Amino acid sequence: MPLVFARIGQKCIIKDFACSCAMRMRMVNMGLVPGCSVEVMNSVNGTLLVKVGQSRIMLENCLAHQIHVH
Repeated sequence: MPLVFARIGQKCIIKDFACSCAMRMRMVNMGLVPGCSVEVMNSVNGTLLVKVGQSRIMLENCLAHQIHVH
């Protein structure tokens, strides 16, 4: 399922990306890699706050749609 459908507080594992190679590299540079655990911390005005390792990242919903998790 796309990350955007995860509930607040839900922990997910990144499965793959449905985006261009350039966008995939951008996500990898932010620490979002397949097999990585992410936790949705909040959702406000079309953005998700996710925790990746010790970092917190804000993602626009359109970007969160391109990250598939399970």
